Amino acid sequence: MLEEVWVQQHYLKYFNFLKPGLILIIPIFVSNPVLGSDYSSLLQWLEAPSNPDSSLKDGKYSQRNLTQLADYFAPGYFEEFDFAGVEIKVKKEINYQPHEFYVKATNKYQKGVVLEENKLLSNYKAGKPFSDEKILTSEPKRAGLMVAWNNVMRWQYYGYAADITTTFIRSTAPGKTGRLLEGMRGSGDVFRHTTNFYQRVYISGLSSESEQSLFRMQVDGSDRLLYKEFIEVLSPYDMAGLKYVIERPVDQYKGDQVNSYLPNERRVRRLSAKERADSYIGTNWTLDDFEGFSGMVVDNEWKLIGQKKILSILGSQQEYPQFDGRLSAIPVDTWQLRDCYVIEATPIWTGHPYGKRVLFVDKVSGTIPLSLVYNRDDRLLKIFQIVYQLGEDRTKVVSSTPKWRASSVINKIDNTANTGIAIGPTKTEKISASKFKRIFSVSNLTQGR
Repeated sequence: MLEEVWVQQHYLKYFNFLKPGLILIIPIFVSNPVLGSDYSSLLQWLEAPSNPDSSLKDGKYSQRNLTQLADYFAPGYFEEFDFAGVEIKVKKEINYQPHEFYVKATNKYQKGVVLEENKLLSNYKAGKPFSDEKILTSEPKRAGLMVAWNNVMRWQYYGYAADITTTFIRSTAPGKTGRLLEGMRGSGDVFRHTTNFYQRVYISGLSSESEQSLFRMQVDGSDRLLYKEFIEVLSPYDMAGLKYVIERPVDQYKGDQVNSYLPNERRVRRLSAKERADSYIGTNWTLDDFEGFSGMVVDNEWKLIGQKKILSILGSQQEYPQFDGRLSAIPVDTWQLRDCYVIEATPIWTGHPYGKRVLFVDKVSGTIPLSLVYNRDDRLLKIFQIVYQLGEDRTKVVSSTPKWRASSVINKIDNTANTGIAIGPTKTEKISASKFKRIFSVSNLTQGR
């Protein structure tokens, strides 16, 4: 049945912002939306004893033997894999260690790191802030904070850059075929897509820099900032030229500085902290959702709620990311069994649209392969899956860095999805001071890339 439904509030807000006075109605096919599981189901799954690792065999799994993987996919997400033609290639584990630079810095400086009562780190220089031993002997709230900081300070070399296609996907009526893009093998209808450029560069806390340089790049701001991000929307025409420069301070209580260039207004404006919780260009992501979690540690209350082996994608085997499923948002790749800490993040701001996040943090890489968002009624709202790739020679500095290749988000309540796919190589390299200044200067936002 085809119903005309007013577009979600964040879509309307964004498109009216582009074209004042526009009233936008998007036809959405409503077709038995899948309701999310509640938070108690997740806790039961975390507490239930898992099958021995030896019971999981390397190989390909289909719908016929899908239940053998129920231990390794969170409730609400596992059901998304239950479709005809599903094929999940499993490799039980993948050997991975961060680069020698990171390991040496960890061994030298980790014991001196202090987690202060205000949630910030003191005496941090470089490397992994907290050991597994310290995490597991701490009470849950402090342990959750430690895991969160290990994610923030994970081995990332100098960051990465990628050209990205972002898709907006809705469900289709039974028997109907929607529009799909390259790499999408399943169902759903792509009613809009954008191309974007994204770059994040870390300028402090760098294990690859020397102690003499205080583990910083020699650029302005490295004494107070952890990283800078640049985002530009390249297409379609009505969104092209929208740009962001984001500065993340070391002292998170000072707050991000987020500057955006609005092409229709031809001016740069600064976003408030609360706007980080708004939809990013009409997607199911917010600025705080990138790579599972990219928000402020201090803006949340944290708790370690468990440990779990899950299937995730740290070593993607796809040259171009592929997706399948009812909304073409399930990665088609080689899944590895990874040990994760499971932490809960509850926003301090009472007006935040999320009730809580549950983050699965890889114990070794520090990445977040899976993030679950629950609303204030404890219903599963969103599922974020992140796909990483590793180089063949992991003794080399670039090859040892997990490269972001794709992200997907499924909104279980609205029955929509988005994918973000790197459409070329993900570049992981150090940039010069002059290039850094050119890319991240707020004064250059009004100029072309």
